Amino acid sequence: MPQTLLHHHYNGHNGHAMTNGHHNGYPNGHVNHNGHTNHNGHGHYIQNGHAKTNGHIGGGRGNRKIADNVCTIIKFKRDLEKRKIHSTLKNQHVYLEKPSESELSSNGNGRAWMNGHVKPEDKQSTLSRYCTTERQRTPPTNYQAIKRTCRERGSLYEDPDFPANQKSLYHHKKPSLQPLVWMRPHEICQRPKFIAETNPETYRFAVEAGELGDQYLLSAVASLALTPKFLDRVVPPEQGFDTTASYCGVFIFRFWHFGEWRDIVIDDRLPTYKGRLVHLHSSNNTDFWAALLEKAYAKFYGCYENLQQGSTTRALQDLTGGIVQSFGLTHQDRFLTFQVLNSAVPRSSLLIATITQEKDNKRQLRLRNGLITHHAYSVTGLARVRGATGETPLVRLRNPWARGEWTGAWSERSWEWDGLSNRDKELLSVRVTNEGEFWMSFDDFARHFTQLDLVHIGPDDWMMEGALHSKQPWRAVLARRRWRAGYNAGGGPTYTETTAMNPQFHVQIPRSSSNKCHVVVSITQYYETSIQDVKKKKPLYAIGFAVYEIPHSMQRLTPHFVTEQKPLDVTNHSVAREVVTFFTLPPGDYIVVPQTNIPNLDGKFLLRIFTDEQSNIWEVNEDNVIIRNISSEFVDENSSPILTDNKSVLSKMLLKYPPEVDASQLQKILKSQWKAYLTEKPTLELCKSLIMLRDYNISGRITLIDIPVLMHMLQFWRMAFQKFSHNSGKTSSYNLRALLWEAGCTVSNKVLECLVLRFAKNRILTTENYIMALVRLHLSHERYHNLDTKMKSNPLSLEEMILMTIYS
Repeated sequence: MPQTLLHHHYNGHNGHAMTNGHHNGYPNGHVNHNGHTNHNGHGHYIQNGHAKTNGHIGGGRGNRKIADNVCTIIKFKRDLEKRKIHSTLKNQHVYLEKPSESELSSNGNGRAWMNGHVKPEDKQSTLSRYCTTERQRTPPTNYQAIKRTCRERGSLYEDPDFPANQKSLYHHKKPSLQPLVWMRPHEICQRPKFIAETNPETYRFAVEAGELGDQYLLSAVASLALTPKFLDRVVPPEQGFDTTASYCGVFIFRFWHFGEWRDIVIDDRLPTYKGRLVHLHSSNNTDFWAALLEKAYAKFYGCYENLQQGSTTRALQDLTGGIVQSFGLTHQDRFLTFQVLNSAVPRSSLLIATITQEKDNKRQLRLRNGLITHHAYSVTGLARVRGATGETPLVRLRNPWARGEWTGAWSERSWEWDGLSNRDKELLSVRVTNEGEFWMSFDDFARHFTQLDLVHIGPDDWMMEGALHSKQPWRAVLARRRWRAGYNAGGGPTYTETTAMNPQFHVQIPRSSSNKCHVVVSITQYYETSIQDVKKKKPLYAIGFAVYEIPHSMQRLTPHFVTEQKPLDVTNHSVAREVVTFFTLPPGDYIVVPQTNIPNLDGKFLLRIFTDEQSNIWEVNEDNVIIRNISSEFVDENSSPILTDNKSVLSKMLLKYPPEVDASQLQKILKSQWKAYLTEKPTLELCKSLIMLRDYNISGRITLIDIPVLMHMLQFWRMAFQKFSHNSGKTSSYNLRALLWEAGCTVSNKVLECLVLRFAKNRILTTENYIMALVRLHLSHERYHNLDTKMKSNPLSLEEMILMTIYS
């Protein structure tokens, strides 16, 4: 008698799909998008898409195709030594913000850049913890003010930013239905409702696209049937058409944009043709939440026409704020597809399967097997049954509209159920608890469905949505950063001289009972939405990231390291707003490097890292420290190699100059022997800055005795600069961090960025600007020390003092 195997992956059953050993004919190999095995990688890898890339994949794995959301499954195997655990990220979002110096000195996990040298380790963290619901960077909406004004005037709201005219409908291509007339709901029917209270929940999702509606938005909305709290966030239910209450023709919706929820306020004038809605609308003609939602979505993207350029993946992210991965299933290796399902079903991730037709037909069609094209089916569970022919994996799906169910093998009335015992039948039927749920074999699932979207939900939203509490939550880290040319826009791994200058994030996986950690990494670049003419949008860059395994003692990737060591893997650099990778990592230390495919591209990005096990994640950063004070070393006469020359120089200056000299006189002194201390003749501005170093009385003068000290400092700084300039007097601004280290300084990421902005020009740093930057750093440290000793509580941090001094 066939039996149902135990420990299946239903909601609430925690199972692990990816192993670190050899499995099913994939001996620690690398599986690419077409199923071929390449035995030079570290794990299983899935990736699909439409455009080619020349990205460097895992040390020479060739070109692959890319999609809007690059999806990767990787399994790395490493036999690594035990690591110490410093902290644990609980089930919450952790935001990696640009830290203040006080934050740096209080938290415990950041690391200083060593560049091959050893100094005492200061564990300083850049982690700041917040709740996602408390973050609001965009200004609050004027929704309440609009309602109040309309009630006072006794008028209905007319949105000036999205008027009822053709500019809101299209910018290039005129709609096929004409004429389109804008009408309010009470002009379309007698008793309009926002959401009909008498409708069952399944009927609420009975939505039709209409002749001109957005099929992608329709699929994304239907996929939220299992998470009603998410839909309520996008479509606030406390709205309606009751004129005795607060109706005044204004409605509000919310969409996720680059890490924030944006309020979109609209009026309720809707485009109609012969008195009926032609875009998205409810099957119940008196319900208008769906039609108004699409209008708000059209305003979000500039006009109705722009919605045609969308995708289900994009709409899912806009409605959930989750990390969305899109898999093409048509040419995908089925074993890896099952691994994806097996890994995602028990975790806080939504799985949406759809069927798209090859002929670019966006209309829904009912197939002979009962399934409907362009229809969102939620994957809700997995099972495995054993019969005479062996084991059969089953997939449980749900159709939120309770129609369009599968009629093939393992459907509700199929003969396959006759081979199961009554107990097994009951066990599987009990787990089909929601209307519209059904089973089908995994082979049929992979054969008929063409796309699978994974929406990884963060811990804050997991807590908000009770329907997800049976699933294992993710731990999450989020960081908003930017690439800046000349500072940290270092490009991909092929640019070995600069790729290590990109932002770096350390991921430490300590040893645990499971011996592996599922990780989701997402890089989202800033994207524009509410622009009517899509041709005027700022173009997206080809973005991606590399993952490097590093020694436990290593603090930061260096150009030498990335030249000698290939990354564990590199995502394809995709011209997309988000690139996502889903993989497993064994215990160890890793650096995630967000990057553009070529250097020197300015832009903002959002990094999100989800893990399902205990992990420590921090941004690689340094302290603001003067490690070597050259002026104090000069006091020790025996330590100065140029002391004899300086004595003779000082004797000559005493005969020629007064005891105190100003900037112009210092310029004459330095010009007489500038080749010994500088790479070019000193300017008056440089001399003024040098005067500031030793002018404690703010007199504009220094004593002649101070000049040998300055000369010694200049010679030391020149020697450091020459290591990177090749005697040209110029070097790339990307070398500034290493230059500061050679000069005995370390600075935080923020300070380094400001130094580049202030002293570099066209990504080039001259000797003079380098010296002036060092002068400002030394001055700021001295000022901060003086202020700190005079005041009981210093209101400024060292970083704030440095930034103020740089820009003074």
